[in-house]
Amino acid sequence: MKIGLSTWSLLHKDLYSAIEAIGNEGYDYVELWGEVPHAYPEWAEKKRILDALSSYKMTVTTHAPFSDLNPGWPYQPVKDSIERTLESFVDFSESVGATIVTFHPGTTYTKFLVEDSFKASAATLRRMVKAAGERLVIDVENQTKGMHAYDFPVASSAENIERMLTEVDGLQFTLDTGHAHVSEIHPDSFARKAGPKLKELHLSDNTGKADDHLIPGQGTAELNRLLKRLAPSDVLVCLELNPFKNSEAEVLRAGRELKAGLGIS
Repeated sequence: MKIGLSTWSLLHKDLYSAIEAIGNEGYDYVELWGEVPHAYPEWAEKKRILDALSSYKMTVTTHAPFSDLNPGWPYQPVKDSIERTLESFVDFSESVGATIVTFHPGTTYTKFLVEDSFKASAATLRRMVKAAGERLVIDVENQTKGMHAYDFPVASSAENIERMLTEVDGLQFTLDTGHAHVSEIHPDSFARKAGPKLKELHLSDNTGKADDHLIPGQGTAELNRLLKRLAPSDVLVCLELNPFKNSEAEVLRAGRELKAGLGIS
């Protein structure tokens, strides 16, 4: 098991300083947060990213942007623009050495569009898998259940994630433990259903009421069974910790504490 940290967890730093802080702390890998002010392609400088990464032997993954880029949006021509932007992010991810790109599958605002939204998201993810070819892996991430009357996520249930993984050839899975806990899904049960398609964990804790991105152990999610079962595997575990609730020092040492708790050197 490799333990990584999302640059979002150090959002108060610029992207390049965040990479260096993560590398200096000895993390096994780094996830580049694909939103402004971090690794959004038109904002970030590829050469500076590569220069920052060059001092470390870290695996690199990326989290695709999702603000105003909803893969579940079923209408053209907006959908074409969204897909072109996300496809360019796949190319950008490859250019900075990423091995996995994780996508949120999107949402819709009414129950009457849920099936159309699912089909639209599946079509977008097929396009991303095709764009990635054999060069890097495309993961879909489970979402938090809808929190109000106009929020219908495509994949907040285990059933819809299983369906997405079945219907989109080549698609793999990132399990977000915080999203699962808020959605009242046991993370280990979710992981077992995904089987070998599980490639990455986005690891955080909460009290079950909101996706607070707490350090593991600070909330009520039952994570130990999942982590101990996956410890001997090659699943990547990326801490995604709230930069507004945790200090930089707390975020950086969370990886060491996690390894110590699992007996990983």
